Amino acid sequence: MKNIKYLLIIITTVILSWAMPYSYHLIYDVAPSNVFTYYSSVDHAFCKINFDEKEERLIRMNVNTKKEYTQMEFDSILPLFFCRQLLADGRMPETIDGYAITPDVINEKTFNYNYSPKDKNRPHIPLYTLFESISGRVRLEMPGDMFRITDKIEFLRPSSKDVDRTKSDKFQKALEAKGFCFPATQLAGNPNPRKPYEEGYLILDQQNQLFHLKMVNGKPFVKQITIPDGLSPQFIETQEPADRSFYAFVFGSDGEVFTLTTDNYSFQRLPIPPFDLETNQLSIMANPLYWNVSVISRKGRENWAISTQDYSIVDKYIEKSAPNKAHFTQYVFPFSVDFTSPYSSFIRPVIYFGSYWVALGNIALALLMLFIFRGRKKENVLWTLLTGIYGFIATLLFNRVD
Repeated sequence: MKNIKYLLIIITTVILSWAMPYSYHLIYDVAPSNVFTYYSSVDHAFCKINFDEKEERLIRMNVNTKKEYTQMEFDSILPLFFCRQLLADGRMPETIDGYAITPDVINEKTFNYNYSPKDKNRPHIPLYTLFESISGRVRLEMPGDMFRITDKIEFLRPSSKDVDRTKSDKFQKALEAKGFCFPATQLAGNPNPRKPYEEGYLILDQQNQLFHLKMVNGKPFVKQITIPDGLSPQFIETQEPADRSFYAFVFGSDGEVFTLTTDNYSFQRLPIPPFDLETNQLSIMANPLYWNVSVISRKGRENWAISTQDYSIVDKYIEKSAPNKAHFTQYVFPFSVDFTSPYSSFIRPVIYFGSYWVALGNIALALLMLFIFRGRKKENVLWTLLTGIYGFIATLLFNRVD
């Protein structure tokens, strides 16, 4: 019976170490304000919208001059973001900085891209759909099979539950002929049939060689891509921009971020500081003249305006995070257990430890426990000393279990 009692105390302690911090943060945590920042091609400066809690209104302003704008004025200084509103109002300029701006140009050169560590750290099923690249149809059509690539490439037919040997052999030989070394270590592609066109997959092989694989008129297309010296791709994410100017974003092991362009598979590095794939978030809002690149890290949010003409930095704006204040829970909870992380989609236990000062609280609770049991049940005192308030509550709850 004593063993059951100890087991109950341990389980309750673990549950409390998750439930108590979780409940506190659920009730009292306040979400940080969401600030929209965009580079103005009219003011040639970053502008932002944020909510003023004191005045309870949205403030639209130029971050350099601090000049505030009305909503209609703000639309006008960000014509490449609010283009639909300006077109509807008949206020869209025909040129900006000498460049002709038409709806077609805006549609071709505008895209949004977002990266979160959860995009990399997530479970996936290693089955992939390879669409026909030149189907002649407006919409992509499901091919009726899926492929897997381990020590060889195999196309599986779900309808007949078998392997399409003819197609598999054809793609296997095409990859081997280009020097592909199985197994693949990373594969990037977009399986969404609603994408505007198909460019297949980018695949890293066992020797860290990069290949482009797609299906053209039912036949394999394989291209080995020359990787720049010193670049070791850690994560690749394909994109389908309307102007077909690039295939993917490639993140290097030293924090470099490249676009793999359609110009003979050349790599174009983004002029931003090293990017941490495990903790940083990346956002790109592109328009015909500038890429608005934002990196969110523990330091805050850094924004760059990058010219689409020569990939040079035009302007930079940093929004620093509020300094971390010591939270009183660090002095109450000796540790906390969490099963989720903002950086991963995997569910796994993670332990966060409190301040060293929490040891004083543990000692006080252990002395209180010693007083309650009048010097008996020293194992309860020791458990409280180690686990603090969690062990204190758990031992009191199951004290009468004998």
